[in-house]
Amino acid sequence: MQTGIRGADLTVVEEPALVTALVAPLVKLRAALGDGTRPDGTALAALAAVAGTVRAAEDAHRGGITQLASTETASAAVPVLKRTGDEVCALADVAETLAPLLTSAYATRDKAAADLDALISDFRTQAAPLVKAARSQADLDSVVSLAADYVRDGVSVARVADGHMDTLTTQITTLDRSGVTVPIGLRIDNDISTRRDGQAGTIS
Repeated sequence: MQTGIRGADLTVVEEPALVTALVAPLVKLRAALGDGTRPDGTALAALAAVAGTVRAAEDAHRGGITQLASTETASAAVPVLKRTGDEVCALADVAETLAPLLTSAYATRDKAAADLDALISDFRTQAAPLVKAARSQADLDSVVSLAADYVRDGVSVARVADGHMDTLTTQITTLDRSGVTVPIGLRIDNDISTRRDGQAGTIS
């Protein structure tokens, strides 16, 4: 028998053991959704702002590349700079797409959690007095049938949420995440390898 506190009057509420057992599947479904912890709002805001920040600076960057192209000494670096600029802009596009997908995922989780919370609360409210008033097995059987209906509704809530999450996951995995190409001479791993080979007496 589960006990709890109701309201400010500190009235002890006793839940029949049968109700606790019958509501357990819904409670497990709800627990699978977690406690609702989200990333810091600043982090999500920063992710959403990436695209705008990059695009605001894009014209200035392209203007600088144009100036470099007119100088003989720097012209060789222009193709690399252009490619890097294009790749950074592509990453900005990814960030712009990813932010609303993450927001949608958290909203889906929150809705499913709220729906399951409501089902759990409603079932307990209806089932507890029925069990306490039961005088026959038929009375208890009706509570079991009621629990089955609520569990079916809970599973439906979970399936809808899973389906939406699958859709979001597919959209995220299909994003173009090619990254930024780093010239071999500027790679950290290449620099470390060169130093190690040098220490061993090998020129790489």
